[in-house]
Amino acid sequence: MSEADEIKAAQDAIAAGAKEQALPILWKLFVSKDCGTRLDAGLLLLVALDPLTQNEQLLQVADATSELASAMRKNDVRAYLLGKKAEFLYRELGNLTYRQRNLNLAAGIFQWIGFSLEADKEEFAAITAERSKLKKEIVSLEADAFAAIRASEDHYMRGHLFMSLAEISFSRFMDDQLEFSIGGKLKSKIANLYFLRRWHLSQFISFTGGIRSKLREAQSNSIAYLLKAIEEFAAGHYNSDVAHVLYTLATKFTFTYRFRKAQRYLNRARQLAEAENVRDVSNRIPELQKRIDDKCRHLRNYVEESGLDLPRALCGGRA
Repeated sequence: MSEADEIKAAQDAIAAGAKEQALPILWKLFVSKDCGTRLDAGLLLLVALDPLTQNEQLLQVADATSELASAMRKNDVRAYLLGKKAEFLYRELGNLTYRQRNLNLAAGIFQWIGFSLEADKEEFAAITAERSKLKKEIVSLEADAFAAIRASEDHYMRGHLFMSLAEISFSRFMDDQLEFSIGGKLKSKIANLYFLRRWHLSQFISFTGGIRSKLREAQSNSIAYLLKAIEEFAAGHYNSDVAHVLYTLATKFTFTYRFRKAQRYLNRARQLAEAENVRDVSNRIPELQKRIDDKCRHLRNYVEESGLDLPRALCGGRA
């Protein structure tokens, strides 16, 4: 089988929802002697890898593929890859924020000694420095994405850049919630009651007025960028990509408990995915429909799935 046929086979597997089947093919092609094949394999790996458990690999692939696109003078592709890198960096930032919050929790429980272990104190300082570094890099990449949008007339590339900006804004919304929530264990338990989350009342318990405004801005920006992505893809007649964005909008509205809007966009995504035979969207719709019907009463445990951990002092002192 030629490399072009293998790329096609990997694409078909991804489209059918069999990403694990595509990965061995793509990793092999990612070290091909042909630059075009390596570039295609890198771009497909960014779709096939699991962002929840393989974010580090996604960052490595994004960096290597960006260097290759630059060497091949494919500036639009490089701009797209920088936007994707910013998305992956925000996931890394979110993991660090979670870890840092848990170290604060440990310090709060063991108030008579500050941080429960010297190792936790050192880790807290290291995480603070790393988070600051990541934030600066994300802002720089975000600015590059805006510059690329202004410079490009390619609807396909502009659509994907707006999608990256949307993911960055939504990641900012999520990370800021974790970083700036206030109150102790009791207040957190109250704020996490389903009724309060369902009707957006928990934010009045967990955040100051200024942070609530910041969260609304990040959330609104994310939705606005996705709507712009739809405009770009529609202008270029990239209907399968429109279906992906409609599905993404439905997920954002579901996650933020706006179920009527979520259902509206999911219906549009379903209709377009069926008309255009966009299998990877169609395959994911039933699961999202269940979450909308359930009104997010039973959320996935993303922390456990990500393999994130508590501080040593809260885990029986394990290393």
